[in-house]
Amino acid sequence: MTVTDPWGLPISCAAEVAPMYGEALRRFHDQRSGEAERLAEVVRQDPGFAVGHATAALMAAFGSEDFDAQAEMKAAEEGRADHDWERSFVAATRHLVDEGMWGAQGRWLAHHDAYPADLVGMTVAAFTLLMDTDPEHEAEAKRRLERTMDTVEEDPALLGFLAMFEQDFGNLDRAHELAQRSLDLDPTGFAGGHPLSHVYFETGDHQNGLAWLDPWLATTDSEATFKGHLVWHGALHALALGDGEGALARYPHCGGSNAGGMLIDGPSLLWRCQLLGHVPSGTDPLDPRVSTLAAPLMDKVPFTFVGVHVALALATAGDADGLRQYAHNARGFDAPGAAEILPGLANGLAAYVEGDHARAVEILLPLEQRLWQVGGSRAQREVFEDTLIHALIRAQRYDEAATRLQVRLDRREGPLDQRLLAETVSGGHAILDP
Repeated sequence: MTVTDPWGLPISCAAEVAPMYGEALRRFHDQRSGEAERLAEVVRQDPGFAVGHATAALMAAFGSEDFDAQAEMKAAEEGRADHDWERSFVAATRHLVDEGMWGAQGRWLAHHDAYPADLVGMTVAAFTLLMDTDPEHEAEAKRRLERTMDTVEEDPALLGFLAMFEQDFGNLDRAHELAQRSLDLDPTGFAGGHPLSHVYFETGDHQNGLAWLDPWLATTDSEATFKGHLVWHGALHALALGDGEGALARYPHCGGSNAGGMLIDGPSLLWRCQLLGHVPSGTDPLDPRVSTLAAPLMDKVPFTFVGVHVALALATAGDADGLRQYAHNARGFDAPGAAEILPGLANGLAAYVEGDHARAVEILLPLEQRLWQVGGSRAQREVFEDTLIHALIRAQRYDEAATRLQVRLDRREGPLDQRLLAETVSGGHAILDP
């Protein structure tokens, strides 16, 4: 008898184990908690299941501490893989474990070409495209997602993924429609809730965004690490409404895990709060401070999107020397775009935290467009635009700051941007003395 995973692909496991593997995959796909525990039980009950072990190795390669990547790969290669797609999946995972994300990118793209119904394979392929800083690759990732959607039944996570693309491209009505359909299918799923949070942010509807988000979050998986990212979205709404206390109350709960989310969401939020004067520059309400998460990544980052947040983390501590050291180190980083982007960003932030805002502007201006291409979402990348705007104001280049603020206000209303624009017109006095 042939057994299948949740999306109809044949798998070489015991029939009684298949539902458990399907549940582990579904939780991994939907960013819910418990996927590692279920997967561990799968390979315990069926130790010869090659794809089960390869899935565990894949999780380890992306930061999970629940599995040992090399041990799982050894078990995968010794296990059963009766189908071509299974053998391709195991081989692609081996490349990822041994060669890293960028060495394995071509193999995962080829795997997706051959097996578009493999949702895990599609996710890995799309992720590498979105994070390699090539401005042409976002459209390619979207094309691959749509090809997968054509091969499988309507899926809430895929709908939410497509909604994220649409909001990033500025198609907010379409993004709202897709996010709502995802929530119709899975009312407590992050796949729909996440893009809907972005739609509220990008339309400037912060009051309604918070009114929807806070009660909805109470219905979701309380153990899921991704929940912390939605807390970060709530903090952005609060900041946009001028509620610094509300943003800081959410700060300790952002990100969800030190392995990924907090290193990204924590510095991003804290730096915004420092720019706006809600927290004194160089200080952190958390103990230990979020900048400590940057220490293991001073010499190497997995991709540039993580790297820019390492720089922000150092900036939140006012660590100009650390930023200059990081700039020096980053010239030798091999993640796509890292050596091109990170040295300038780190040096610009070093000048900023030392109060040399004119120098910060001169360093950051040439990176202005490139920083929109580091991966992540528009809301995440906007922190770099915020930094440049504040540097321009403090360097008394008011017209340039006002131009950027007006472009944002033309796209969406926002009380904070309106206040900043008024202050640039009046000479920046309230910003210079918050």
